[in-house]
Amino acid sequence: MATKSSHEAQSKKREKRDGRENLLGFGDETKHRSRNLKEIVSKYRKSKDPSSLAMSAKNKLVQRQEKLDKLSNQAEELEGTSEDYASMANELLKKMEKRKWWQI
Repeated sequence: MATKSSHEAQSKKREKRDGRENLLGFGDETKHRSRNLKEIVSKYRKSKDPSSLAMSAKNKLVQRQEKLDKLSNQAEELEGTSEDYASMANELLKKMEKRKWWQI
């Protein structure tokens, strides 16, 4: 007979699997269905106007650049924070090297 902890472990595994499936799109709600040509063309048809296509591409490029700038700023901030952490860790190490174990 299974114990309570084994039921809890199985429940946690099931929740983890279900969460992963939902996140990655393997759940029941994302099953493939066939579509006809009209549905596909109507969904992916672009405007015939070249200026609107160019404007759309430009807007997407600007959005991408903003995201890249934001990511770059976050990376620089993380680098600075990690350098501060490393220097504090080295200072603490030097301070603790001088102490004996019974002084801590």
